[in-house]
Amino acid sequence: MWTAEDPKHRKFTLIHCWRILKDKPKWMERRKQLGAGTNVSNKKQKTKANSSPSSAALVPSPGTGGDDAAAAEDPSKRPDGKKAEKKKLRQRSTIEALDYLVAKMKQTDDVKEIKKEQRCNRLIDLQEEKIELEREKFEFQRDMEDERILSLDLSNMTYRLQQYY
Repeated sequence: MWTAEDPKHRKFTLIHCWRILKDKPKWMERRKQLGAGTNVSNKKQKTKANSSPSSAALVPSPGTGGDDAAAAEDPSKRPDGKKAEKKKLRQRSTIEALDYLVAKMKQTDDVKEIKKEQRCNRLIDLQEEKIELEREKFEFQRDMEDERILSLDLSNMTYRLQQYY
């Protein structure tokens, strides 16, 4: 099979590799092209008239499904390489880290808010207690003054002081 395509009519020496790679999307596509008899070119072709490198580099929005949707539509599309996988992983981990930090910040804000509310409630309770203590102190002083007045000996006082008390 391979000797006919080789100008020097050599045997294919990498058959062990071919057995592994023959079912991969890249080689399946290549075999289809060779089987159809079309002229295979290594150059990339434009798929649209208005396509450009800048439009090809646009990142799909999360709502559109991105590369996963494109891979589901076109089963002959090659899988992403290691660099693309690492880039996706880094983006995913960055987003997850940001989500974690935002959640952590919200949690600490909630804890701070609860503590602030507790401090305010404690302050209000202390102020009410202070007012109550001041009222009791005033009543106590008034009672003490009344007691002092009642315990005075009026017989030793002048007439004016007796009238006053």
